Amino acid sequence: QNRVVLNGLRVEYTDEKGFKSIIETDISLGVPSMSFTASGGVPELFTYSLVGNEGLKITSGLTKVNLSGNLYAGCENAADTGTSTTSVVIPNNATLDVKDTSYMIAEGDIEVGDFAGKDTATIKNNMAGVHNNSKLSVDAQCQLWTSNINVNGATVNLDGMTYVADDMTLKGTGSKVTLGKNNKSNNAKYVGFGNGGDDKENPVAGDSSAIIINGREASLDMSNIRELMLAGTAYINTQAIVNSSGVGTQNSNVAMGESISVKGDQIAYLVPPECIGTSGEGADAKSLYNKNPLSYKEYKDITATGQDQTKYTEINTNVVSTKTGKALSEYLPDGRTIDKCIKKVFVPSADNNDDGLVYYYVNLPTNKAAEYYRDYFGADSDKLNRYTKFYTDSIKVNEAASIYTAGNYSIYDGSNLSLLKGIADGVDMDAQSDALQRTYTALNSKLLTNYADLPTNAASVSLFTNIVNNTNLLKIVPNSGNKHIFETEYQGKKYQAIVKNGNYTYDANDKSHNVDIIVATGNVTLDADFTGTIIAKGRIIVNKEQCEIDNGTQEVFKALLLEKVSDADDALHLYDVFMDGANYLGNVSAFSNKKEADTKIDYATLITYQNWTKE
Repeated sequence: QNRVVLNGLRVEYTDEKGFKSIIETDISLGVPSMSFTASGGVPELFTYSLVGNEGLKITSGLTKVNLSGNLYAGCENAADTGTSTTSVVIPNNATLDVKDTSYMIAEGDIEVGDFAGKDTATIKNNMAGVHNNSKLSVDAQCQLWTSNINVNGATVNLDGMTYVADDMTLKGTGSKVTLGKNNKSNNAKYVGFGNGGDDKENPVAGDSSAIIINGREASLDMSNIRELMLAGTAYINTQAIVNSSGVGTQNSNVAMGESISVKGDQIAYLVPPECIGTSGEGADAKSLYNKNPLSYKEYKDITATGQDQTKYTEINTNVVSTKTGKALSEYLPDGRTIDKCIKKVFVPSADNNDDGLVYYYVNLPTNKAAEYYRDYFGADSDKLNRYTKFYTDSIKVNEAASIYTAGNYSIYDGSNLSLLKGIADGVDMDAQSDALQRTYTALNSKLLTNYADLPTNAASVSLFTNIVNNTNLLKIVPNSGNKHIFETEYQGKKYQAIVKNGNYTYDANDKSHNVDIIVATGNVTLDADFTGTIIAKGRIIVNKEQCEIDNGTQEVFKALLLEKVSDADDALHLYDVFMDGANYLGNVSAFSNKKEADTKIDYATLITYQNWTKE
């Protein structure tokens, strides 16, 4: 348990006179005595170059940011968006190139392109963003974790392992997403782990992972991917249509049966018009208007007794659809009535609320919705092919990959559309989804991968609160605007750490002084290339064109952490600014350059010979 033995080494030597010597021995390699004080509950904080509690914003107009070292971006009112769901903003014509990075974590959404300066209504417009040259590129060794990825007429290349709690959506015009393009080992992986929640009869759209193409001239290339898992399906975002007319109810989203969906697929989920407003419930009953949608007047006619005293069946489940060749009753799950399997969407007129339209959609559990779509596809694939061509240039997938999707998915070569059935047999996607959600929570709470290592209530507060000891920080910089500089020397070179109560701007002067650690209770703005670790309670704003961001040397971090506010015996160290800060040091004496002579290991005492013989 405490040594390694190399058994039976034999050395033969013949000298210039022809005499031969043979030595046989075992060599024993002992293990030095070491002390590891770091615990499983301490994150690898100083492997992160940027930790922005409220997100990462790249200033509009910058051309490229090269990032090495890990990244965390929270989302509390991030990047001037006025919303609490955005973590990373890459504006038009800017590139974020993520290299030599193990983790890129976004608590909220990643917006690539056509975002800066847009209001919320414009951002939600599916057609926003036109060939804007924005780009996100993530190398093969990186794990990317995020809530959503919104590609707004931009380019995204993801070569590593991508974990998305909700959707990746291609919006605008000219969005291009490639999964695994530069991964020569073909190890790229994309996992959408949102499975719609625990209630499978009433899944939640925001927790249901899919890949959605909502823009024009979009391309999705997954031909080099090793594994694809999508635990949820797409939704038609009808909830965004506000019903202010007083007719009907507020709108909610409509579930689809596709895990990879093109906007044109939505037409398949309109209730067949011959089933709406029939004079009776029999299979031979005729629809009064035989159309979908209906005007508000027509809707009122079929939902109330008209002047002719006729009582209409709003949705007739027995009429056979001319499109699918089946009645709606064949798709109803056991025990569910039609009123639980349709959604009415009320769309007021811009000029007159009384002149609105009512759309009827089927809204079925995933397996039934997928079956319904496959029947529709089989009946009218030409129509769906035309709609796909309108929105999409191509959808490619690696047929040799491991593909697990809750719903259907399509491939498209630019002219021919093929529908493939989701494969979930033998794969417990719910269990995987739950495990990945716990990991995502642990990463967002304390940069940990093991949920069990989270302290009590850690998931209910911000990351900054979990990693920074605010009490000690305020002892060092008690007043707003206060700044304290720690300085150390490592291998003949001086390094600094900055603790600031408020916003901080890092510039060329800081770079010349080798500022390696910045902790601020406000925003941190980068006006120069940076090497080290930044931890901001606010957001991190990259303001330098062609900015290089890299992680520092761990020994330098530890030397800085050992520095004190003053020479007083009870003075705080820099490590006291962090929760369980001493644990970041490991064996403290081993990393103190002041005690280096006391910690050298005498390797000669660890190497011994046994069973030695000579002939």
